This record gives sequence, C-alpha cells and structure tokens, in this order.
Amino acid sequence: MGKTTAAALAVCMCLGLVVSCGPKTIYLKKGFDTPSHHVDNGYKLMGLGKLYAAQSEFERARELDDRYAPAYVGLGIAYGMQGNLEKGRAIMETARTLAADEEQRKEVELGFERLYYLEKEWAE
Repeated sequence: MGKTTAAALAVCMCLGLVVSCGPKTIYLKKGFDTPSHHVDNGYKLMGLGKLYAAQSEFERARELDDRYAPAYVGLGIAYGMQGNLEKGRAIMETARTLAADEEQRKEVELGFERLYYLEKEWAE
C-alpha cells in the first residue's frame, strides 16, 4: 500500500469516527411536537406523580406557542401541586388572559378550582 492510499484510508477512518460519534439527530413525528400533545403528556405525567416531568412538558408546549392557554393552566397546576400556589395563581392569571375560546376559558376556571382545593390541602 502506498503512502497516498494509506493517508486516504486514515482520513476516511477519522471521518467515519467523527461522524459516528457526533450528536444524534432527533426526528420528530408529525403531530408529536405540538402544544396540545405536550399538554396531554403533562397531564398524564402529573397523574403518575411525576410533577417535574409534567412541568417540562407544559414548558415545551409554551415554547412552541407562547399564547396557548392550556400550557399555562397545566403549568399553574403543576406549581400548585409542588406547593408554590402563589406562582401557580400568577401563571393561571396569564392563562385567563390568553384563553382564546369558551373551552379554554372553562379549562382556566377548572384550573383555578384545582388550585383552590390544593391550597386547602396544603393548609391541613
């Protein structure tokens, strides 16, 4: 094997190593990286008691659409369940101002009710 061939082989091996050790590409399936999908995931995680993971899902929904009221409702409830009722209420107020339709307004009111009951539980 000549010097040129050995050098070319070495370069190819180095490139292969760099490419195979590089960051992994995340392929998102259509419909899975939407605010509503992340909110749904957040509530499922909340039901399993995984509050910080749920909070991350609500945050991701908010990143995708910072005017999506249900993301704020979930986030407000998550903070309330963690004992931070003041922050939960503040986030819920934001949800109230962002609610785009009657369904979202009802969801916000239910969120406020949930915080009310959480406050009673924390007081006991």
